[in-house]
Amino acid sequence: MEAQTDDALVAALKERAASGPPANRKGLQAYLRPASSETIATAEEDLGFPLEPFLRRVYAEVVGGGIGPGYGLLPLSGQESLPVVYREFRAHGWPEKLLPAWDWGCAIWSCVDCGDSCGSIVTHHGGTARTLTRFTTRSWLRSWMDGVDLLKELFEENERTIINPFTRKPQVIKVQGNAKGRPWPVR
Repeated sequence: MEAQTDDALVAALKERAASGPPANRKGLQAYLRPASSETIATAEEDLGFPLEPFLRRVYAEVVGGGIGPGYGLLPLSGQESLPVVYREFRAHGWPEKLLPAWDWGCAIWSCVDCGDSCGSIVTHHGGTARTLTRFTTRSWLRSWMDGVDLLKELFEENERTIINPFTRKPQVIKVQGNAKGRPWPVR
């Protein structure tokens, strides 16, 4: 049953990728095609470990990058590629096998835990805070396909009262709260 579910999700992702340009990352038009087996092998060699199996399938069968929430899935090659970003993060104490795959901006990343057999999604938010979400790579992409606002799924929404500097009256604004989930256990 899982293979059928995976096949249906891959087919839906292919349809979505074919229906429009990738996410708001510059220069990803070239990644509308799936990544070649050579590109995938080179990326895995650069990373020093294999990609999570479903993520590997997305790269191999759907697109070479740009799909999904935030600014889209990082490509496997180029200046802003997954291996390049991972190596840069590792140079600053980043955990092994935690792939910063989707950039949201503002120091927020959705990462794939490749040390976990199901490819858990971990939210990295500012500094070194990492939170294990309820998502796996499959459920993450399925939820995105279903139109779920994943950023709202990752963080609590809080309200704060401020004084409007123009009207000098109190105003309630919504702000990003704590990440949902539990602290990610570094392996």
